[in-house]
Amino acid sequence: MSLRRTVACVSATLLIASVAGASPWVLKPGEFYSDLSGSFYSASSFYQGDERFSLGGRLDQREVLSRNEFGWKPRASVWIALPFVSRGFSRFSGGTSTSTGLGDIDLGVRFRLKGGETPAALSLGWTASTGVNRKLFPGSDGEGGTDPGSYPPASPSNASDTSLYFNQGLQSLALGLDFGGHAWKHAFWTAGGKYTYRYLEFLTSGGDSHNARFVGANATLGWWIRPSLLVTGAFDGDWVTEESANYDRRLKLDLEPSRMLAGARFTYRVDDRMDVFAGSNHVFSGDEVLHYDQFYCGIAWKHTSLSRYAGAYGGTSESAPAPAAGAGRSK
Repeated sequence: MSLRRTVACVSATLLIASVAGASPWVLKPGEFYSDLSGSFYSASSFYQGDERFSLGGRLDQREVLSRNEFGWKPRASVWIALPFVSRGFSRFSGGTSTSTGLGDIDLGVRFRLKGGETPAALSLGWTASTGVNRKLFPGSDGEGGTDPGSYPPASPSNASDTSLYFNQGLQSLALGLDFGGHAWKHAFWTAGGKYTYRYLEFLTSGGDSHNARFVGANATLGWWIRPSLLVTGAFDGDWVTEESANYDRRLKLDLEPSRMLAGARFTYRVDDRMDVFAGSNHVFSGDEVLHYDQFYCGIAWKHTSLSRYAGAYGGTSESAPAPAAGAGRSK
């Protein structure tokens, strides 16, 4: 596999788990959660068939991410997230390609199926390229493998496009179902799954179509080791289930990307309305995906009625206030 094929292929499967993407808790009208975080990683190898191979260079990423969720209806909230990304690939043979710009915008709505101590929620999300910088290398919209064997060699010049995969302008629709609950005396858990449709042309078929379908699973376990210190462990995985013949631009070669990621987050709860946090994410297995160790930190502001067992969304109380008589009924 050539260097240019390897880099574009494996870096196309980047996916960072986010608070906005999976949660069984739904904010009420007038409530909000907002955070601003920064992250970085360097990657020099990738997984292929669960074995690691050299990239032939080093991919560096720096990202600033803004995420916001707002209560919309008595049983629904909406979110929006937007990253600002800087990436550079330094070849071991010499030469560097770099680019900086906005990544994919992430929009969605979350519906409450069940409240209380064992919440459940259904979410519908949409991501799309902002189009502000079409030369971001490699494309931050890449969730799913691609084979750039027919692509021209990557140019070391920032004046030319360094990733045709990003220029495909892929979008995605995701449907998720998440559950949660109180565990033991000072802990809580969440678990969920999702179905993602990744596409260039929506609901098309045939040899010229570009679309793929993925299933995902996620789980977290949080433990309050101190009244103001929360430690959370997380797992996130994605597996392709179906793709069109031309999704990866190679009719005779279909990639089957997968990725399993684990991480830990440390949250210091300043008060009901502010958190500071730091953590890491690590890709430990997969196929056609980068191996990376990502580190991040950030600050969150919020106004919610949720308890400390709602994780990032919660406050300092041991339990959420009881709803008023007739609350949540249709009028």
